[in-house]
Amino acid sequence: MVTLGNELRVSPMGFGCMGITAFYGPSMGDEDAVALLTAAHRAGYAHFDTSEVYAVNDGKHNETQLGNFLKTVPRDSVTVATKFYPAVYDHKCDLETVRGAVDASLSRLGLDYVDLYYCHRAPSTLDAAVEWMQSMKVLVQSGKVRHVGLSEFGTEWIRKLHAIHPVACVQQEWSLLTRNLEDTLVPVLKELGIGVVAYSPLARNLLAAPTERPADGDWRLRTVPRYSEENFAKNQELVARIAAVAEARGTTVSQLSLAWLYQRAKDVDIPMVAIPGTTKVANATSNIASLDLSLTEQEMDDLAELGKLVAGERGNEGYKAKALERWL
Repeated sequence: MVTLGNELRVSPMGFGCMGITAFYGPSMGDEDAVALLTAAHRAGYAHFDTSEVYAVNDGKHNETQLGNFLKTVPRDSVTVATKFYPAVYDHKCDLETVRGAVDASLSRLGLDYVDLYYCHRAPSTLDAAVEWMQSMKVLVQSGKVRHVGLSEFGTEWIRKLHAIHPVACVQQEWSLLTRNLEDTLVPVLKELGIGVVAYSPLARNLLAAPTERPADGDWRLRTVPRYSEENFAKNQELVARIAAVAEARGTTVSQLSLAWLYQRAKDVDIPMVAIPGTTKVANATSNIASLDLSLTEQEMDDLAELGKLVAGERGNEGYKAKALERWL
């Protein structure tokens, strides 16, 4: 188990549920989603991450899909994280608004409480963020929320909010190809005793060695410059070089990349849990097996140098305006 903050204990690898219903293609069917999550749980995943905004227009809601699975397992065998997205509420973060959001999420999940509740991107003003954290204090005291997290926040805001109520973890993109948090967030998080939950640890599937660009309509094509036609071709060449290292080790690009990330977190001495997502049982099983893979110092260095060659930003200007880059 990994301890985030003072008391939140979660499985070493979590399961990112977003792709089950949102952004990367059609939603999974109800039975298929439960089968996937059941297999992941049996493989060792015990932390499941979702959000109120992981939904599309086909009537499938991520929290509901996760809730269908949660009905089948003991509550104490899992930890569940979901998120409040300020833009949905016109950046209102008063207690009534936030309590309503928590209650709606709990209803969809079929739970009495959520283990971890994030502010999913920062609201428009610091005052609103402060109001959100003050609302969290009340909801933690009520028992509906056990621990509080932030996602894509700058260090000054993290300090101010942590002083109001302890922040267990910050969820941030972190992978072999995305490392801007290491010099910006990590030193402050270590100082404050806050852990990291690494989303997109496979760089939105680039480190799963895709053979072609996503299909038309995929969110990445319009939001992630690394998937532009020109950049994707360059990144395929980069991943081929990483694949050569993986082949020499008898492993996959995904496993090698995840092993690198876990070792990197140890090297910078911060508690970290990655939450790779997938819609395939084989990938879920393969990903968690990376926890048993160790890399030499030379392999770590060689891969880090390759990672610097990625073509394109992690998000376009609109994306970055709502993310960590807002403060950089």
